[in-house]
Amino acid sequence: QKDPDYLKLWLDSFVSSYEQFLDLDFEKLPTRVDDIPPGISLLPDNILQVLRLQLLQCVQKMSDGLEEQQQALSLLLVKFFIILCRNLANVEEIGMCSYINHVITMTTLYIQQLKSKTKEKEVADQTPMEEFVRHALAFCESLYDPYRNWRQRIAGRFLSTVEKSRQKYKPASLTVEFVPFFYQCFQESEHLKESLKCCLLHLFGAIVAGGQRNALQAVSPATMEVLMRVLADCDNWDDRNPEEVSRKAELTLKCLTEVVHILLTSSSDQRQVETSTILENYFKLLNSDHSALPNRRRCRQWESRFIALQIQMLNTITAMLDCTDRPVLQAIFLNSNCFEHLIRLLQNCKVFQGHLDCLAVSTIQALTAVMHKSPAAKEVFKERIGYAHMYEVLKSLGQPSRELLEELMNMAVEGDHMAVGILGISNVQPLLLLIQWLPELESHDLQIFISSWLRQICCINRQSRATCVNANMVICIIETLNSHSVLHCTCAENLIALLGSLGSQSMGSEELLQLIQLLRTEEPKRAHPYVVPVMRAILAMARKQGIASALQYFNLYHSMAGIAVPSIHKWPGSAFSFNAWLCLDQDRVDPSTTSKTGKRKQLY
Repeated sequence: QKDPDYLKLWLDSFVSSYEQFLDLDFEKLPTRVDDIPPGISLLPDNILQVLRLQLLQCVQKMSDGLEEQQQALSLLLVKFFIILCRNLANVEEIGMCSYINHVITMTTLYIQQLKSKTKEKEVADQTPMEEFVRHALAFCESLYDPYRNWRQRIAGRFLSTVEKSRQKYKPASLTVEFVPFFYQCFQESEHLKESLKCCLLHLFGAIVAGGQRNALQAVSPATMEVLMRVLADCDNWDDRNPEEVSRKAELTLKCLTEVVHILLTSSSDQRQVETSTILENYFKLLNSDHSALPNRRRCRQWESRFIALQIQMLNTITAMLDCTDRPVLQAIFLNSNCFEHLIRLLQNCKVFQGHLDCLAVSTIQALTAVMHKSPAAKEVFKERIGYAHMYEVLKSLGQPSRELLEELMNMAVEGDHMAVGILGISNVQPLLLLIQWLPELESHDLQIFISSWLRQICCINRQSRATCVNANMVICIIETLNSHSVLHCTCAENLIALLGSLGSQSMGSEELLQLIQLLRTEEPKRAHPYVVPVMRAILAMARKQGIASALQYFNLYHSMAGIAVPSIHKWPGSAFSFNAWLCLDQDRVDPSTTSKTGKRKQLY
């Protein structure tokens, strides 16, 4: 306390001994180190009070400008606190002291100075300030995300609720200074380095991922305004590094995803911001009116950047919906009119010159995520938008790519369309859309690819055939076959074979009549090219063998399906019996539930 030089020497020695714990890179996974820093009880007496006074002196001298020696001391102190916090038993006590408030005060002043520097004034004297800021942010991470949950999320590793509950030490309570600090850092921050903005976003993500209590304190109207403003600024790159700006957008979206997941696990009295409010601002930004921008910003380069941002935002919707409370979040998305926003995005994007297909693919992925395993969401989409309208919008974008058509296939099976035999039909409407689109496809290879896949997925089992028949797919196929002049012969044969398979399940008189009318030609003596394959299909429909020949049956596929019969008021004697055939089709396997307890049907 009386010898500052000795104190600095002791701090230098301590920091050098544990330097491996000064890990400033938020993108780097924490490394396991056998040795850990000492507990506070093993440090010299009154050392924390002495260091607090030293830090306070540095803060008081900040307004006049710190001398080089004091700058070095303040940085050394922050390094010391980071190392202490890597012994997780010290986190709570360090967090209760006033160190963090002093460090935030100094960091705020440094960031203000870094923001005021213009390019012409950039000189070497920024390096000590920047170094202090990076260490200060790492100190905050050590306090508020001691187990580095955010770093693991960034690396793609998701911690389960059980894993989080096993974390012995809790993060320190978030200082009330954080929200004003975070907000202030992004005010008039044009000249602040993108890498420092990314560090600030990493810190926000770390606080949200570190623990629910701190997260709900950090997620406020002010911080949400900052995230939306940062996101909106990502389409205006000027002469900044495109990779850094793109990374900033990606981090902001990851922060928003984490925020949405935290809000889902909280009660309304705990939240400062509702998820619906975040989504409202999110969709408003996603569908920004670019026509209102000045012409100098509406250049081809800006368009490509803006579309890249929109694609990132669409992909984030899928990430948001990948959570345990998915049905609840789906309902919030529906109440936010997400379907209207997404279809409007497709309509508005026609003014752009390129990347339309990538945008359309990401939009279909987002629509699929919102409707995933939700019959209610599918019905809402049919009523509010309709697949016919979606088809017209997609068709207006020009010839589709294979990727776009495959995404519609994924929408139909709500998974990977290549997993035929594992995934069945979850949403039949995209299949009808694909059949309707076949005559419009100029590529014969695409026609053959689509029709071949349709033939496989629709005929895979009795359940799939029944689903397609109930959706009037037979009529849809016949209408498509009427355009035989633009259909490749292999594509037509695939459709007719599919027709035969569905007709063996159920074929109405109206459908049969339209099929026969299909074979009419203007020249009576000239046979229609479809005569032979259609006759084969009709023979296949008429051929009935084995258990598949049952014409009337109850479909008990749904997990809650059953047959209710009236109670028997008067028994016909002492007992009764009944007979029934059961056809146990192989169930579809959902890869996401293979590890869970399997379901079984019960007979009572």
